[in-house]
Amino acid sequence: MPSGVRVRLPPWAPKQVFTQISFATATHKVHIISPEEVTLGNLKIPESDRLCFVIIRVNDYTNSLSNAERSFANAVSEVRRKQYSSGRRAVQLGLSSFNVTEIPILFDDRKPSWPVSIVGSIAHSNSLAVAMIGIKQDFRGVGIDILPKRAVSDKVRDRILLEEELQVVLRGGDRDWPTMFFCAKESIYKASNPETDEFLGFRDVCVRFNQSGTEFSAVTVLEKQSTDLIATGRGYVFEVENHWLTVFLIS
Repeated sequence: MPSGVRVRLPPWAPKQVFTQISFATATHKVHIISPEEVTLGNLKIPESDRLCFVIIRVNDYTNSLSNAERSFANAVSEVRRKQYSSGRRAVQLGLSSFNVTEIPILFDDRKPSWPVSIVGSIAHSNSLAVAMIGIKQDFRGVGIDILPKRAVSDKVRDRILLEEELQVVLRGGDRDWPTMFFCAKESIYKASNPETDEFLGFRDVCVRFNQSGTEFSAVTVLEKQSTDLIATGRGYVFEVENHWLTVFLIS
């Protein structure tokens, strides 16, 4: 992101947060929080005054958690504790941009339980943690996923991809389509599941990338509760510090 540009803030944004860690380009309003200056590459979140993206490096943020969140963090391994606490820390920063504070994000049936007015998604690799926060009035669902490049083996690829998607891989030469497909499918599931509570396997959804591989859409293979919801979504692919990052937004 270029430096030395003025940050344009929505009226609800607390200045004490964004003047320190928010970024903008001259032509695009971007509500991105990256306090540790992660190299954001081609990351440009679609314009919305009420959508916030946070990315931080994985570290131990246990002390910043609520008592309930800390109880879970202290019960797992050190690696898992760092990943979990980093994801929750990213959420804290995102929620603060909406003036929502001191609300623990706990698990409800193995998925985060968000404040009633908020939609959100969390993901992490071993080194980066990300969160996407949106306002429910604007988005029925948001999903995000992140994986290191070349993380998906041929064995996993063949298990998760449909024939149409495999043809894209075969025609795509050395491009890392398998990991991109994996991330896209994960972000689609995360965006749609809170709204429908429907389980989707990797082969239940067909992902279709544009020619440059920077955007995608999706359809369900069979008619499902989430079929119409997913068909209205739009997906985006970014490269961030040798990772693939996918975002799926359902308005």
